[in-house]
Parts: sequence; C-alpha cells; structure tokens
Amino acid sequence: MTATPPTTPAQTRRALAGVMLTVCLWGGNVVLLKALLVRGHLNAETINLGRFVLAGVVLVGLSVRAHGWPRWDARTWGQVALVGLLGNSLFQACFLTAIRANPAGVAGLVNGIVPVLVVPLGLLLGQRATGRQIGGVTLAFAGLLGLLLGTRQPGMAVTPGGFAWVLAAAGTWALYTLWNRPLTARLGATPFVAFSLALGCVPYVVWALPHLTPPGAVPAWGWAGIILSALGANVVAYVAWANGARVLGAARTSVWNTVAPAVALLLSAGVLHERLPPGVWLAALVILAGAALANWPRSSAAEARAEAAGR
Repeated sequence: MTATPPTTPAQTRRALAGVMLTVCLWGGNVVLLKALLVRGHLNAETINLGRFVLAGVVLVGLSVRAHGWPRWDARTWGQVALVGLLGNSLFQACFLTAIRANPAGVAGLVNGIVPVLVVPLGLLLGQRATGRQIGGVTLAFAGLLGLLLGTRQPGMAVTPGGFAWVLAAAGTWALYTLWNRPLTARLGATPFVAFSLALGCVPYVVWALPHLTPPGAVPAWGWAGIILSALGANVVAYVAWANGARVLGAARTSVWNTVAPAVALLLSAGVLHERLPPGVWLAALVILAGAALANWPRSSAAEARAEAAGR
C-alpha cells in the first residue's frame, strides 16, 4: 500500500479556507433560496430543476474528466440511483418546502440537525457511538424539544407543520449520509456524487416539468440566483468540502458543518430582516452546540483504537 504523502502547511491552510467557504456557501444558500421563493416569483420546481441540470452537468463533466466513465455493474448503478433519489429528489423536495414554510434561519437548522440524527440512526444499523456523541445528541434533542414546544405558542413564526418539514428534510439527508458512505468509499466521492445526482434527480425533473414558472415571469436576478445556488452550493462547495475532508480528515471537517446554520441565522436577520424570538435563538444555539459536541473529532489515539477495533 502506498503511503499518503504528508500535507504541507499551505495545503492545510487552503483546505481549511475551502471548508470555511463551504459552510458560508451552504448557510447563504438557504437565505438565497428563501429570497428566490418569496421575492423572485419562482416556485420550488423551477429552482430545483435549474439547480439539478446545471450542477449535474458540471459534476458529471468533472468526474468523467478526472476518472473516466464509470465501469460499474448493473447492481451498482441501481444502488447509486436509489441513494441519489433519496438525497436529491426526496431531500430537495422536503428542503425547499421547509424553506418556504419557515423563516430562513429556522430552515437552515437542517444542516445542524442532520448529524444529530445520524448517530441514533447509525445505532439502529449496528454502528457504535461514543459517550461524547451520545451526550451531544441528547443536548441537541433538548434544543429540538424546546423549539418544538415554542412552535405551539400563538403568533410564532415557526409552526408545528413547518418545523415538521425541517425534520423531514434533516431525516432524509441523514439516511442519505449513512447509505452513501459505503458507496463513496467504494466508488470514489466525485463519481458517486456526480452520478447519484444525475440519476437521482430524474423522477423529480419529470414531475417538475409541468409545474415550471413561465420564463417571462422571472426577473433576471432570479435566474442569476439559480445559477449561483447550483454552482456555489452544489459544485464549488462540494469540491472544497471534499478537499477539506481529504487533507484535514473527515472527523475534523465534519464539525465545521454546524457553522452553516449559524451563517443562515445571521444572514436571515441581516439580509431578509427576519426577527426571530429569543426562545428560537436559544433553542437553535442549543441544537448547534449539541451537534458540534456530537461531531467533535476524537484524539488521534482514540481514532487509532477505533480503527483497530473496526478491523
């Protein structure tokens, strides 16, 4: 086995800068999508169709250029398509509905809730969890409970139905995360993501075609927003995140994922002028603190023991 060459300080700095750019793009993408839905006269079907087509073409092109056309058997192609259906058609349908039904700052919590759901779902699939992960999940669930109780108060901007869509989107992406890991490890990150998007979005595209917004009703900045969302959140951010995981390690990269909801919260207040009650801010901070704790990287010695135990 060929040893992985050590990374230089410059490579580490670039990887960290890319990860920080990624969380900013993902957090800002929620606010951008909210603006497109509310102020851009665009429906979810038009937004998703544009994002799928543009991001899919670019990612497949990058994958084929770097790795050639995949030589997978029919079973593998089917697995990629099914997992892609979950992570693209189903997740994006739930995610855009969550954004439309909630303030952008609350919808942005999807990224923070996902790692909280991955741990208990992983336990059901026989995966192990550390005490720190269980403690982080418990803390985050306390924040979720507080936010859920807050939705029942009259006049709240977050309703039980709207918050249910946030949980549905997070749950869908958590399942996608668990099921895509073995495929990513076996097939490679870029080929899997590119072709799972291209295949997984086909049912959504077929369903969305009759529901598209008439092109003449969309302002120029609306189309620019779709392009920015597709290339920024689905292409640039993915490439930067994958490089961060390669250079910094998956464990140390994943903890940054909890910053994206914080970016969405701040941008929703500063750009969209959303005014969330203090109770929502407090619950969101508790959720993000629990997610960060659950994702916090273990020490090198602990990682070595865990790797040895998994062999």
